[in-house]
Formats: sequence, C-alpha cells, structure tokens
Amino acid sequence: MLSSKMNWKLHKSEIDDSVSKEISQATGLSEKFVMLCMQRGLETKEQIKAFIDGAEMEFHDPYLLHDMDKAVHRLTEAIEAGEEIVVYGDYDADGITSTSILVETIEVLGGNVGYYLPNRFTDGYGPNATAFKKLIENGAQLILTCDNGVSGHEPIAMAKKMGVDVIISDHHELPDDLPDAYAIIHPKHPAGSYPFPDLSGAGVALKIAAALLGEMPYESLDLAAIGTVADLVSLTGENRWIVKQGLQVMKQTQRLGLAALMEAAGIDAANLDEESIGFIIGPRLNAVGRLEDAGPGAELMLSFDEVKIAELVAYIQEKNVERQGIVQSIHEEASAELAKNESMPDVVVLGSKNWHEGVLGIVASKLVEEFGRPAILFRINEKTGIAKGSARSTEALDIYSALTDSKDLLAKFGGHKMAAGMSLPAADLSAFTEKINSYAADYHDAIVLGESIYIDAMLPLDDVTLPFLKELELLKPYGTDNPKPIFGFQNVPLTDIRQIGADNKHLKFKLKDKNLFLDVIGFNKGSISNHLNEADVVSLIGELSINVWRDSAKPQLQLKDIKNKHVQFFDKRSSVIHDSVLAVEDALYLFSTSGIMKQFYERIPNSSNAALLTDNTADALQDVSASNLVLFECPLKMNLLADLLKSNKFENVYVVSHESNSVYADGIPPKDQFAKFYQYIRSHKDIDVRNRLDALAEYLKIKKNLAIFMIQVFLEAGFVTIDNGFINEVKNPVKRALDDTQVYKDRLQKMEAEKVFIYSPFSQLTKWLNEQMMVQ
Repeated sequence: MLSSKMNWKLHKSEIDDSVSKEISQATGLSEKFVMLCMQRGLETKEQIKAFIDGAEMEFHDPYLLHDMDKAVHRLTEAIEAGEEIVVYGDYDADGITSTSILVETIEVLGGNVGYYLPNRFTDGYGPNATAFKKLIENGAQLILTCDNGVSGHEPIAMAKKMGVDVIISDHHELPDDLPDAYAIIHPKHPAGSYPFPDLSGAGVALKIAAALLGEMPYESLDLAAIGTVADLVSLTGENRWIVKQGLQVMKQTQRLGLAALMEAAGIDAANLDEESIGFIIGPRLNAVGRLEDAGPGAELMLSFDEVKIAELVAYIQEKNVERQGIVQSIHEEASAELAKNESMPDVVVLGSKNWHEGVLGIVASKLVEEFGRPAILFRINEKTGIAKGSARSTEALDIYSALTDSKDLLAKFGGHKMAAGMSLPAADLSAFTEKINSYAADYHDAIVLGESIYIDAMLPLDDVTLPFLKELELLKPYGTDNPKPIFGFQNVPLTDIRQIGADNKHLKFKLKDKNLFLDVIGFNKGSISNHLNEADVVSLIGELSINVWRDSAKPQLQLKDIKNKHVQFFDKRSSVIHDSVLAVEDALYLFSTSGIMKQFYERIPNSSNAALLTDNTADALQDVSASNLVLFECPLKMNLLADLLKSNKFENVYVVSHESNSVYADGIPPKDQFAKFYQYIRSHKDIDVRNRLDALAEYLKIKKNLAIFMIQVFLEAGFVTIDNGFINEVKNPVKRALDDTQVYKDRLQKMEAEKVFIYSPFSQLTKWLNEQMMVQ
C-alpha cells in the first residue's frame, strides 16, 4: 500500500452549472475552465475577462499611500540640496530589487545616493543601530528604508537624535507601536486608505519611484516583478498587473546585469514566466544573502560595467551552487537522523553545530514536504551557546501559537502560522522539543493527515487536451492566492516506470486508460518507484502543463502526491543485497536460516523486527504488528508462509528471496544414483565422510551437496550409521521408501518454494501471494 503524504481536499463546488454554461457560451471558453475561474471568485464574464486579459492598467495613485506626499517632499528636497541619501534595504530578493529601484530612481533625478544591505549574520533583519550609526558618521543625511523598518524603534530614534531623518518604506506586519520616523509608507498603515494592502517591498518602492518621477517607471517593472514573485505576496489585483507587465519588460530587458544572469541561468527570454523568477532568478539573488553579503545582488542590477557584470554573475552562480550543495547536505543529514526514529514525532526538531543558519528554512520546507510534519531546524553556536532556528509548518499546526506556548524557553521568536524564526540556549533544546511536541499532541490527528492540498477538479484522461492546457495558461501568472490548479486522477493504471536524472532522484511514468496516455514527472520523487509496479492502479494529484520537446508538444502532469489502497508487492530479487532492501521501516524481516539472520539483523531499521520462519517458530508469528513484510530469504516451505500471510495484514511485501544454498537447480538425484551410492557404502567399511567426502563425490560423479543430501536420507531411513565421521551400512535394515523420509520431503518443498520465489515471473509470484493474503 502506498499512502499519500498530503491531506487531499477536493474544492466543494456550489456553482450553478447553468451559470458556468452561459458564461462559457458567451466567452468561448470551455466550461471546465469557467468552473475553475468561478472557484477562484471570478463570478461574472466581465470579471473573468478582466482577470485573464490584464491589459487595463491597475496601478493605484501612489499618493494614496500614507505619508507619500511628505516622503516625496523630503526626498526631493534632499536631491536638490545634494544631501547624501542612503537606501537601507534587506538581504533577500525583494530587498535587493526594492533597493535597486529606489537607488536607480534617485540617480535619474540627480540625487547623491548610496545603499546598504544589512548582513544576515552580523546585522540581522531590519534597521540595526550599529549600522545606522556608522552610516551617519560616514556622512548619511537621509536614510530611506525599503522592505524593512516598521519594527526598528531604537535605531530610528537614535538617527533622529543624531539629526538624520529616516523614511520607512515597508510591507511587513505592522506592530501596535510604530517607530518615530519622519515618514512611514506602508500599504496597511492604520492612518491610510490604500486600496491594495498586499504590495511587496519592491511594489512599495515602485510606488515611491512613480511619485518621485511623476509618471509610471516602466523600466523598473522588471525589478518589481522579481521582488513581488520572490516574496510570495498575493498575486492578485495590483500585484498581478505589476508581474504581468514586468514579465514583458524582462523579455526584452535593457538591464545588462539581469540579462546576463538570465543567460547564465539558461532562461529562454521568449518562454520566461513567473516560474522563471520563482525557481531560477529569485533563488540566485537570495543565495548571496543567505550565505554571505547581499550587496553583489544589488550591484548586478544597477551596473553598466560589462566586465564587472560578468564577475558578479559568476559569483552569484557560484553562491547558488554552493547554497544548493549546503541544502542537500543538511537535508540528507536531517533525513538520516529522522530515519533512526522508531516513530515520527508530531513536530520534527533537529539541530547541529555544523548546519548553516542561512538555509535552514529551505531545508525545513523540504522536510515538511517529505515527511508531512512541522519541522524546526537549529544551528547551534558552540561559542555563544545559542541555537538559532527556522520553522516551517503545515495547516494542522499554528507554529507561532506553538512557539508562544514555549516562550519561557525562548530568547526571542517571531513569525506567523506557517513559518517562524527563534533562538534559545542550546542547553534547552531537549526541553523545548518535549514542550512543543506536548503542545502539538492535541493536534496529532490533523498533523498525521499531512499537509493539506486542495484539488481543483478530478479529471478523466480524455479531458487532458492541449486546448484545455492552453486555456489554463490564461490564469498565469500563478502565485499566492492564485495558485496553479491541482488536478486529480482516480484509479488509473500506470506503465513505463523509470527513475531518471542524477542519482535517479526523479520519477517518470505514464498513466494509461485504454489507448490514452499521460506523461507524469515527479521531481525529487525517485524513491517512490520502489513502491510502484507495472500496471498498478493508483490515484494521484498534480499540476498539468504542456511539455515541448523537439517541436513536439504534449500534456504532462507534475506529480504532487500519489496513493494506492491495495497491497503492493515489490520485486527486489537480486544476486546482490542492496541497501534499500535493508532500509524498510516498520517491517517484519523474514529469514529461513539463523546464520543469514544473524548476518543482517543489525543492519535493519530500529522500527523493524526480524524472525525465523520454521516449523518451530510459525505459531509465534501470528498477528504480527508491522505494516511491511520483507521476505529476505526464500521460504523453506510455502505452507508456512501461506499460514503467516493469512493471519497477518501487511500493506507492502518486498520479495528479496536471497538464497545462499539453492537446491532447485540440482533437484533430486535419480533412483539409480541413490542405488549406486548405497551399493558403494555396502561394499566399503568405515568410509571417512568427514575428510574424504570431496574425493568420494568425485569418484561417484555426484555433486558434493547431493552426496550430503543422500547421506541424510540414508541416515533418516535407517540404512546407515555415522560414528565419529565414519559411515557404515546397517545390516538388515527395516525396509522404507526413501521418498518417505522428512529430509526428502523437505527438499521437495524447498525446491517448490525456490521455483516460485526465485525462478518464476514476478506476476506469477504476486498472484500466489495475493491469493494467500485474500483468504482471511
């Protein structure tokens, strides 16, 4: 059985079919597409047309923002007076792009402007008193923050005391008490009435630029689009317009640094979309600030020096590769640590002195996706004794509330329902782990369901057509509050299962329904292939897109999750024991010989158990508590395994059938060979079978293992005796058929088992296994 990792939720539709049909006929759009639009709150043909067209300018008057007039007046005054203006940004992609927009705009107006991007590790997030003091001592006469500032009370008060005005431009959550700044520009300012509250830092910067210039700064839309997508703000309303227009500017950008970065990253400008920003450009700009100083990111966006640009692009590419390597390393360590657990905790809490704190949030997100549990990762600083961490959660647990419950152990923390940051004394990590899991215990049932994922529609394969997928592209750009549609497919057979990519980390297969096929790709899901067999019937969910390869276009599903309610059988038969065979969690490992069990017992997971299946142990293996069965060795007798399968319920069966002493190939010696060997024994006395068996087998032209078997049969039948390694005949033995001995019968049963478990097609073996498991 393959269980889903996410909690699947199908959107409940209360849409009147007649309304969607009417809109479909009026717009020429398919009814399926109209239904999707209506599920997103686009309830009329006018709303749908406006959403997918997006040509009408949706850019609100920047002076609707609180304090904009005051800020523009002060900035204009500073520009005209030649005052030294410093733009104080942030170390992520939104901070880099908003900084670049403001610096570029002030430069165009002739201002004397510089910028400062705080260092994540030495300055921390937001205004820093030490940094502000140094900037002012170096000549700063006006500080303009972007993408930060609303929580910077102390540094801003200090700047005011030193005679320097600070203008805040920010978009993050507002505290109850705002700093005493010269002006605060924020789309959610309580004293303002701005009609769109969800601007990014770059979006707010674009507003300031528009107000300063007195017109729309179209040349800055590329930067605003990058900041908006990378910061995961709502991609609706004004943000949607900014990104749509910004993507068009990016496709023909005159910004030398951005063009060079796109080329180095392999982005085809003609096919550029929001995913190019979210998965390629944004991560590269974020990488420099995650690992070191973010300054090179802004320098790249602002530079006109082609030599310098080439150096900066190479540096950013190098940092991104370094970031990927660090993320992979930490992820592997964390996954290996979790594999040691006998059961998965409700909240995963891990820490290491060797982990890089700049990427812990990324790794935590990966663990949430992989294990379906909220995850908190810490970097432990041995010098300070402080552990700094990042948390990512699922819908089931409000991680901010969970941290609030543990606040007595925390030095500081902040965040929201799904993500947070915190620090605490490293000595308190164990107590923190226990307390946060105690809090999460009340939400256990919801947590184990996994991260919620909402399915837009369940589709038959014949609904997946290129025209429908081209319609879906009208909903782009996708993002927060306008997610890429998720589609589900129920009980569909699959075929052509493959692992692809470096280290076989990706999964590829096809869904098949009669003569219809749909390609499926699962990025970083290669391990799932161990749970799939040809012709398995599965249910799965994912994102549909058009895959273009060598001028050929066809539909493709990017896999999000997959499940199978049936018992699954996995063919792991091989002459080599692979590590994956020894890594099955919550399993009963079944052995036939004590020597092999002893050899491998220590290598199986802590959550699994091992047992011998023999006549003497079979009764003790009734009602075993394990989800998985690993048939490590070929069973000695099929009836013993049949009884075990009938008395237990396993979700998955892994057939290894390792055999160190196969008997099937040699079979049973013919009667004349038995007679020849017995005649030899009768005509010789004191045959030294302990030391001379090899020579005896060679003389009789019998394989040594068959000679041993025949001796065992003779011995059980009472035809011979063995004393101190010497064999002799028994005079006038009781007449007995050789095939009536237990040794003979056991060999026949082992041959039968080997035939089925080692030499038969897997389909034939699984049929037998399934038949036994169904008789309960």
